Amino acid sequence: MKNILIFTLALSSAVAAQERITPAAPVFSIFELGIQQGKTATYEEMAKKNITASIADQAGTLGMYSIRQKANVNIAYMVEIYADNDAYKKHLESPQYKAFIQNTPDIIEPNHKRKIDTVPQFLGDKKVVQNDATINNFVIVDVKPEFSQAFKDIVLPEMVESLKVEDGVLAMYAATDKENSNRWYFYEIYASTAAYEAHRQTPHFIHYLKQTANMTTNKEAVSVSPDLLLNKGGLRFTRP
Repeated sequence: MKNILIFTLALSSAVAAQERITPAAPVFSIFELGIQQGKTATYEEMAKKNITASIADQAGTLGMYSIRQKANVNIAYMVEIYADNDAYKKHLESPQYKAFIQNTPDIIEPNHKRKIDTVPQFLGDKKVVQNDATINNFVIVDVKPEFSQAFKDIVLPEMVESLKVEDGVLAMYAATDKENSNRWYFYEIYASTAAYEAHRQTPHFIHYLKQTANMTTNKEAVSVSPDLLLNKGGLRFTRP
């Protein structure tokens, strides 16, 4: 009887330990790429092949977005989301990614390739069905160190609420720089300009603006246009 009790307690402890295991956080990366003059069409085609195959064939590839600066179409960004590090490594071994990398010396400026490593804070989306009306925003915000937690406590609930109650909000992602936790990156996708303007009039967005007005030192809105936006949809991740 004593041995049975010990075994039962050990099994219960093992189950409890399993239940406490937190799933690995998604990988959220931003790549800034300088496209060589006259190679934008080639870049678009290669990016399209990589993104389309990755979203279709890889369960752990959750979102891939190819966007470019409006002011300079030769500066492109790739925003990528993977379920975890293993999913990212699997993507790196895929034939479509290897084909993309193999062709980059002829497409990408060798001195203009930058990866921004981030710590995801909130990742939420719906299934994105891109059309001519779809728009996206890319914003970089520097937060005063003393307001780091307060800013997070305000902005994350605002993003959750936006996805919940606004049909035109398709994706909202927030991450901090791995090397500078006070620098935030926001990438957002809206069904249309009208949906974005409606979002800016909501009580939760206005509350966010008012409450964080004195918490930041710099806000940079990078004007971007979408090339190809594909995702699985239904992602919800909030860092505790």
